[in-house]
Amino acid sequence: MKFIFIILFIFFSNSVFGNEDNNDEVEVIDLHESKTLDQLVLENLNTQEESEELVESLNETDEIETNTVEVKQIATVNDYIRKNEIKSIKNYLQNLQKIDSKTLQKEIIKYLENIPLNIEVDKDREIFLLIINYFQSIGQINKSYELIETYDLNNDTNLGFYTKVKLNYLLSTFQLNEACNFKEELNSNLKLDFFFLEKLDIFCLILNDNLSEANLLNSILIESEKNLDYYYQNLFTLIFNASKDVISNDQINKSKINKELIFLYSAMTRIAELPFTNEFYEIDKKNLSIPIILNQASPIDLRIKAANEGFLENLITVESLSALYMSADFNSEQLNNPQETIELFVENKELSMAFLFQSVNIQIFPRDRLNILIQFWDYAKENNLEEIAYKLSINMLSSIEPTLENIKYGPQIASAHIFNNNFISAIDWIELYENTKSIDSKSIYTRILIDLYSSNDLNTFINSIKLTLNTYTDNQNIYNAELLYVLKAILNLDINSDTSINLNKLFDDRSMPSIFLLNEINNSIVNKNNEKFLLYSLISLNDKRWNNIHPEHLKLILNGYFKYKDGILFRDIILEVFKDYKFII
Repeated sequence: MKFIFIILFIFFSNSVFGNEDNNDEVEVIDLHESKTLDQLVLENLNTQEESEELVESLNETDEIETNTVEVKQIATVNDYIRKNEIKSIKNYLQNLQKIDSKTLQKEIIKYLENIPLNIEVDKDREIFLLIINYFQSIGQINKSYELIETYDLNNDTNLGFYTKVKLNYLLSTFQLNEACNFKEELNSNLKLDFFFLEKLDIFCLILNDNLSEANLLNSILIESEKNLDYYYQNLFTLIFNASKDVISNDQINKSKINKELIFLYSAMTRIAELPFTNEFYEIDKKNLSIPIILNQASPIDLRIKAANEGFLENLITVESLSALYMSADFNSEQLNNPQETIELFVENKELSMAFLFQSVNIQIFPRDRLNILIQFWDYAKENNLEEIAYKLSINMLSSIEPTLENIKYGPQIASAHIFNNNFISAIDWIELYENTKSIDSKSIYTRILIDLYSSNDLNTFINSIKLTLNTYTDNQNIYNAELLYVLKAILNLDINSDTSINLNKLFDDRSMPSIFLLNEINNSIVNKNNEKFLLYSLISLNDKRWNNIHPEHLKLILNGYFKYKDGILFRDIILEVFKDYKFII
């Protein structure tokens, strides 16, 4: 299975997986011979950034023909935060650590990385440091690395911190040659906490088969380190001796983990062919997702868990996710008894998803394949993984023939097409379903999904929302009724909504931001200050899901984003809100 797994991952051009040989020799892993991490795991985001750069380039050309007033307006973009004191900026970023909305998380990242900073100015250097630290803290170490690479920081007082970030980035992505070469280029006077550079130097010596020197330097390290890093020493012993009998996994797992060195540990663990634990992964889930995914020694359910989250964060492609799902090892008895196997994995949704996905792929007859595929989608929906299931099904959809027997599944098949942006195919399936069966709640709901997801302009999207809300019939759900009321007020929709007072629910236990924060948000909307609104609105949304926000607070926020940059984010935000409220999948 190990070699099959390797072949699968090498096969895909967008794969993040490298070769592994079946021997006891220490192997230097060089996964990125021609692609950077951005090209590899943030491919979709890079495509968007390239488009944005093209638009910006065109805009710059147009500016030559415009007046100076417009140039001044452009120059002030992303400059609001620089007008604040460092203490205030630090507080802003500390209150933006848990943005649940992917749309808004992406927007604040884009805003921060485009703040015009002059690294020669003391205050700008401090702001730069805060931004680099913020990106790393929210699981975007790649963004920290990218931003560091755009500046000459050799004489910066925080060079040690930036050096550590860069090394951690290279280690986390197994660019070990680059990490070792970069370490050699550093000034010998540079020191990092916890003997980071010394430990990395020893690791690099082992990778280059300089075992005697590595052993000597490690002896000096043991004498120098007051609080011995047993986690590192156990990994060193295992790699250095290249024997699995020297030290047990249990000994390593019981050692205290220094969270400041987790990326060095992750690279050493990979070389040692040791498994990661869930506890290690939980230390920094987003930044450690790639090392976990790539580590074949780790439990497959943990790797799938990391891959699911990594895929939803755009860190890996659907091809890599599919290959990992197919690498899960199930025996013939399990595959031949699907119901018993699903019951066996009832507490493990990662293995259940992988099992169902493999079951779909091994079916010979189209009818059986489609039946299992529907089961796969239904299970994923129950576990909030439908987006992953639909994306994984993209290659299967084209093979489903619109027979009389299959048309009864038209709405489900159409939904899968919608999530893969195949709107024409989705419409074809719904029309076949309605012509063969009839127009019913399933087909109406699917048509609503098509309208919502395929709407490219704001007006068309608002019309789709109106259609969605007019077909809503669940009057028993008080929270959805509140959402209906909020959207009606914001968009001035001509729809029916029940505004009668529920005497059983006179008070709301959902918290509201302070009156001062609400006032700042409202003022920023009135004054059309987009940057200020973005920051304060996100602070008010920190660590909150859309369905946990007080409806008055939600109304203010949605009203602001309806106007923010001419509603450019409004569509995606509303889709997130609808998902959280279970209006749509």
